Amino acid sequence: MATSSDAVAVTNDRRPRRRRTVLRWIMVVVAIVLALAAWRVLPVFTGPALPAGATRLHIATAPPTFTSGCAAAALAPARVARSGDDLVLITVDTGDTVSVVWPAGFAAWSLDGAAVLADPWGSVVGREGDILDSLGGGGGLDDAFYICPYGIVTGR
Repeated sequence: MATSSDAVAVTNDRRPRRRRTVLRWIMVVVAIVLALAAWRVLPVFTGPALPAGATRLHIATAPPTFTSGCAAAALAPARVARSGDDLVLITVDTGDTVSVVWPAGFAAWSLDGAAVLADPWGSVVGREGDILDSLGGGGGLDDAFYICPYGIVTGR
């Protein structure tokens, strides 16, 4: 015949097993969340994949950072253009080339004879001839305009 002390012993045996199961599930969920976060952040370090048949164009990019602040200056409207193997911005008002540094992970390529600028996830920011009029950022120590990664319109 079972006594009350036997029931307490059975209950106590189940608690550590249940705790281990819960801890294992928590570890699995944390691992999945970390993997998804890494998958989302990885393009900032590697940039988008080069499309088939495209040729990479040179742009200056900033190193990856984990800061969330930007300078609050606006860049005058500028047209996306190509100069040899470089993608450049040319001001609409004066026609001068603007020295810019794009955020980490941005890339440029030539596809079917036209230059394309893309964000780290491959969304098109601008094509050759497009006017970009919503870029913000600020000046750096090297007289280049550092583009802020926030608020850039994609999908052109």
